[in-house]
Amino acid sequence: MYEVIFFGYVNIGDIMFWSVEFPKFHVPSFSKKLDVAIIGGGITGLTTAYYLKDSNLKIGLFDKGKVASGVTSKTTAKITYLQGDIYQRLGSRAKKYFLSQKEAISELIHIIEKEHIDCDLEQVVSVLFTLDKANIYKLDEEKRLLQQFGCYPFDIIDSHIEAGFGIRDSYVFHPLKYLKGLCKTLLQKIDFYEDILVQNIQKNGNFYVLKTTSGIFEARDVVVCCHYPFFLLPSYIPLKTYVEREYVNVCKMKEHKHFSAINIDSELHSVRYYKNYLIYGSNQSRLTSKINYSKNYQKSIADFEKYFKKEPQYTWMNQDIVSNDLLPFIGKVCPHLFIGTAYRAWGMTNGTLAGKILADSILNRKNQYITFFDPKRMNMSLFYHSFLGTFHYMKVYAQSLWKKNNPFYIRINGIIYAIYEDEEHEIHRIRLLCPHMKCNLVFNSFEKTWDCPCHGSRFDLDGKLLEGPAKEDLKH
Repeated sequence: MYEVIFFGYVNIGDIMFWSVEFPKFHVPSFSKKLDVAIIGGGITGLTTAYYLKDSNLKIGLFDKGKVASGVTSKTTAKITYLQGDIYQRLGSRAKKYFLSQKEAISELIHIIEKEHIDCDLEQVVSVLFTLDKANIYKLDEEKRLLQQFGCYPFDIIDSHIEAGFGIRDSYVFHPLKYLKGLCKTLLQKIDFYEDILVQNIQKNGNFYVLKTTSGIFEARDVVVCCHYPFFLLPSYIPLKTYVEREYVNVCKMKEHKHFSAINIDSELHSVRYYKNYLIYGSNQSRLTSKINYSKNYQKSIADFEKYFKKEPQYTWMNQDIVSNDLLPFIGKVCPHLFIGTAYRAWGMTNGTLAGKILADSILNRKNQYITFFDPKRMNMSLFYHSFLGTFHYMKVYAQSLWKKNNPFYIRINGIIYAIYEDEEHEIHRIRLLCPHMKCNLVFNSFEKTWDCPCHGSRFDLDGKLLEGPAKEDLKH
């Protein structure tokens, strides 16, 4: 018998650009016995439910908050296989990953057309570019690989970039309108359990017992689709992944442009349009490498103003899980327990792909990608980079901790405590230790939160949990 403990992603109250009114879900009679329990109401969870909906299985979908209020509500919502310089980085695995992304796009478009989902789907040119002459060779190699895979990229000539090429078979859409459409297909097929936190799951004979804030449930199969499906065992997910943060700014422009773009340089520049709104992603970095989060926010806003000569109307950040070998973890971690995670910021394709793979796994159907994305896979690179990231975090953290007067830090019996005085002169005291895996926290002065640079947990000024994978508040 073993126990798996995790915590789903929580929206921490940003003023969000993507918004839509979802249907009121039928409140189930709280049947305590399920065939399949899906934990997480984003694109992976809802797509999994979609592919299972006609199976005659009793399915329950759980979300700590509201459906579609997590990571999918913060995406830039590009639907493309043009994902930076990923194919040259994957080496011998590149073509299969490329084919998986093509299949995911086809599946997503098929669902939209079959279910008549009005989600502002638009076919656009997707552009890959560089601002650095030294990286033109990387761009050329990515173009060569795509040609080898059967694509027909064409050169882009623009005075603002050093070099670039485009493809035509890419899309953008409104992500929450799409999830709303998925929900409508599921209304009479599955039970929705919103505002219910699944606190842990435990194997008991042929079933999993789910302990939740609304009581105990049982399920034969459990699919963990929350943002960070934390468990150390089985599968060692925290040791095989890291968290990357990206900052997004949005502003209304004079015209709508029909393209999306991303560069291959170390400093991210990601662009797409939604109607007359420009959506710009930048300042992407590993959480452990740039821990002055307020400075990162401010730089992203300054960059937007520099490049587009306007102040952003919306600003938010994304946190993405990345596996150290760059492939997602999708599938079975042990009998009847499944996960989908580590999409490396490409959740629209990989979340759709995961839904299909997970449903096929539960229904014992063949799927050519089950082995390819196996979350149980092991190799040295999966662990090596995690240790490097931890070492770098400890070095940067030690240099920055004692430089501030507010918060004020004090060490008592080897334990660091933080004291912060807010604008109303109220004092907040917390123990500076994340309950997840005991990393020291960093103060985010932009959002007035305590953030964990190791795995992305977040807490308010008084230590109340805002976002996992931690599953409890901070100690005072």
